[in-house]
Amino acid sequence: MKKFFSILALVCAAVILVPCNVYAANPNGKKQKPDKVEKFAKKRPELRVAASGEHFNESSATNIAELNARAAFARKIETAVYASTESYTHFKSQQASNNNSSAAMFENTTEQKEVNTMISSQILRNVVKKQAYYNEDPRLWKVNVCIEFKGTPEQMFTGFAEVLQKQLPAEEKASLEIHQETMREVFISKMKTE
Repeated sequence: MKKFFSILALVCAAVILVPCNVYAANPNGKKQKPDKVEKFAKKRPELRVAASGEHFNESSATNIAELNARAAFARKIETAVYASTESYTHFKSQQASNNNSSAAMFENTTEQKEVNTMISSQILRNVVKKQAYYNEDPRLWKVNVCIEFKGTPEQMFTGFAEVLQKQLPAEEKASLEIHQETMREVFISKMKTE
């Protein structure tokens, strides 16, 4: 019996003396459940983007979240535009290799920015979904918002293709029309994955 109590005393002393680290099992901390806004955005990733913002004022936190969402959507569009034009540029570079000429879709970055701005301008100014949290300890508002493109991914690509048609020389427009379906598929798949 004395042996049992001495072992019990050692175990209790070890528990008291050795502080347990709550996050020892996971150094990243406690896993959080996805927010309702994030879940909503993930239902249609090709048309929606969610982002968050923090500030001591709720309206400022909302503005920051909206700016972050628009920036994320612009990056997503830019990546999809680049991927779809890359497929066409690859085809043109194969043709141009015989002529020793360069075949770039955009001559400079301003043309690509115009394409992105044209599509980005169609993003709704209104937030589709919003959720706000107030944290007492640092006294900050955290606001999650979701913005949505008004239309379909096909309409987004059609607008992008129209801008391309205006920028290409007449002799390349027929070539673009032949590869437009491939470019559409690349664009839409990239919008869904990003």
